Amino acid sequence: MSDDAGFAPRGRDRGHPARVAALRALLASERGRHIEDALAREVPERVSDRGMAWHLALGVLRRRASIDASLRPALSQPLSALEPEVRAVLRMGAFELLHAGTPPHAAVHEAVEAGRGIGVGRASSLINAVLRRVDGGAPRTAAEAVDLPGWLWDRWVSRYGESAAHAWATSMAAPPPLVIVARSDEDAEKIAARYPDAGIALRPARAMGRAVPRAFELLGRASDDGELDAVGRIEALPGYRSGAFWVQDAASASMADLVPASATTVLDACAAPGGKSLRAASAGHRVLPVDAEAERLERLTGSAKRVGFSLEPRVHDWTQGPMPGIGLFDAVLVDAPCTGLGTARRHPEIKWARSPLDPGAAAIKQRVILAATAKHVAPGGSLIHVVCSAEPEEGTGVVSDFLSRHPEFRLDEERCSAPPTDGEDGFYGARLVRT
Repeated sequence: MSDDAGFAPRGRDRGHPARVAALRALLASERGRHIEDALAREVPERVSDRGMAWHLALGVLRRRASIDASLRPALSQPLSALEPEVRAVLRMGAFELLHAGTPPHAAVHEAVEAGRGIGVGRASSLINAVLRRVDGGAPRTAAEAVDLPGWLWDRWVSRYGESAAHAWATSMAAPPPLVIVARSDEDAEKIAARYPDAGIALRPARAMGRAVPRAFELLGRASDDGELDAVGRIEALPGYRSGAFWVQDAASASMADLVPASATTVLDACAAPGGKSLRAASAGHRVLPVDAEAERLERLTGSAKRVGFSLEPRVHDWTQGPMPGIGLFDAVLVDAPCTGLGTARRHPEIKWARSPLDPGAAAIKQRVILAATAKHVAPGGSLIHVVCSAEPEEGTGVVSDFLSRHPEFRLDEERCSAPPTDGEDGFYGARLVRT
């Protein structure tokens, strides 16, 4: 759904169900919940309402800095001083006014009603007055203009230059590409032939300037007027039920390909939600998926079963040391817990949940995990460190520290997809070889 879709009022006493659901999800994300999980819990039953709730909640998070800049002159107090519920209503109302194409009177009215729907009807006069004064031309800092926290904007400018940082940041205002990864070369050939016949436009998915084998970016479904609309539910796509593909970002798939083709056995040490395990299994490796949280492995188990791979996940917390009884592997893949800042286009709440200290804090845990998993690398085998963040503390910093402490390993290859060139997420990956 595009930003100019526009939403007409529905005349409900306690707010449009999609708007109320979006507000509740936004409030849950402020409390640390992933926005996708919150939306899945809150979305209404009607399909159209579900789409609207997702569009509003993700739109607010993608454009929060510029939205806040537009609200600031209309307020007599800082946004931070407002109740979280009132702040969320104002942000959603401003998003509709500035980015969603909703008529001004409807945007203001619906915001007031949605506020009543989440229990802040007492603030109706404030919400009404502030939104009527919102001006999209309010002065903005360079960071606010591209909807990034100031500290992250400064980091990216110093590292990549203003032009590249600006291009990456502005790309986050749009939804990320939808990429599917085929189970086999045969499945890839069928997808390439069958999807255009079904009216679904696609092209080879790319990361770091090159095509990712067996991966396709879905561009949309042809509509009656010749435009491309959303492809619809993933489960309804050709080949889904037969397990011909799974959904995975192009850069994520490319990082999984750091596992050498010669590796027979692979330990996927931080496996959930499972994309890299599936990618490794599809390349013919025998994969043991491990993760610290049993609940997160359930999704991996379901995906593996659907695509026809026999994977038996195990639970282990690597911060407690190596895993007893599993022995050595030709390759150990460590998709380490990280800040996730490279996936902010896909998970926009991450931009506002992180602080300048977080990359360094994440690196401390990553170093512990990498040292523990290295104990399972066979002589001549590979240790692959991957993070969905391009912050140097979590990538090159962790690898440099590890190599200084483990002279039996050497750096073999590095990959970094930041700043993205093809809409992929920002990943860092390095393959280390045990001598």
